[in-house]
Amino acid sequence: MSEQRKKDEMLLIDYLLGRCDEATGRHVELRLEKEPELGALRKNLTNALDALKLLGAPQAPEDLADRTLARIASARQSTAATARREFAGGTRPTFSLRELGTVAVAAIIMALLFVPWARQARNRTLQGKCAANVGQIGTGMKNYALANRDSLPLACGSNAAWLPGYGRKPVSNSAGLFHLVAGHYAPVGVFQCPSDGDAAGEIFAVNSEMTDFPEGKYISYSYQHALGSSIRLPAAGEMAVLSDKTPVFENGRFQAEFLSSPRTSSRNHGRSGHNVLYPDWGVKWREGARVGVNGDNIFLVQGKEEYDGTESPANATDSFLLPAWSGDSEARE
Repeated sequence: MSEQRKKDEMLLIDYLLGRCDEATGRHVELRLEKEPELGALRKNLTNALDALKLLGAPQAPEDLADRTLARIASARQSTAATARREFAGGTRPTFSLRELGTVAVAAIIMALLFVPWARQARNRTLQGKCAANVGQIGTGMKNYALANRDSLPLACGSNAAWLPGYGRKPVSNSAGLFHLVAGHYAPVGVFQCPSDGDAAGEIFAVNSEMTDFPEGKYISYSYQHALGSSIRLPAAGEMAVLSDKTPVFENGRFQAEFLSSPRTSSRNHGRSGHNVLYPDWGVKWREGARVGVNGDNIFLVQGKEEYDGTESPANATDSFLLPAWSGDSEARE
């Protein structure tokens, strides 16, 4: 990395964090208008800072004080009982009861504070790794679109069903994403969310005869409906292209209870939220489903409340992210 680029990075970081004075801020803004490379660097740093925001400060549980006092009382009773047994046997304890109680209280408080913090920190770390995966898939899509006249990869021809029906097997929408693997636009491993409990945690060998991911455990992300004659790069900046796997269609069935849920979220992250890829190739953490154009539900067709697996987007800005994989779904009797 050149010395000038290092200086530009430090300057942009100060600018993005609001640490520049007014004159320096105006200087940066003038350079951003005239220097495309500096603008691209700003976008990369913005995405990196957005990912770091996931690592927020942990909050102690509301009932921490009550739980701590209860543990202290329990520890005192246990320590007193141990001391009585030692005195009865003629053994003099190494530490006093007060010292033992102090150590026990300190250990309990540390555990109560550290365990929830560690769990939250781990979850946020996994969210960040997932966001990095989605960003890498986005880079692959961008390069694919550049090589294919702004078209995104298709799964198959039109009129295909993506859920099992009576006497029919569905076509997996994930075949569209597999073009990124087959064309060397994205590696196999980035299609598995690190928080997805169903993910394989391993990669598979790709050969020239493959047209889709071999099993559902190798694909954790839902992709915009790609069962048609073409899928163009969306012009609307808030139209979702990909996200953590949809919670609305699981196990080959439509989960109608999510229609009325205000915070429908992917199972990948324990229904706490999902990473979403937008057409500017930016990744954002969202906590609900209505995060598309004008509050569009990214997992459902606009205006539809019943599904048989043959539906398609209502219009050019309707995000409709299909099941991550449908390759082993059985036809309904």
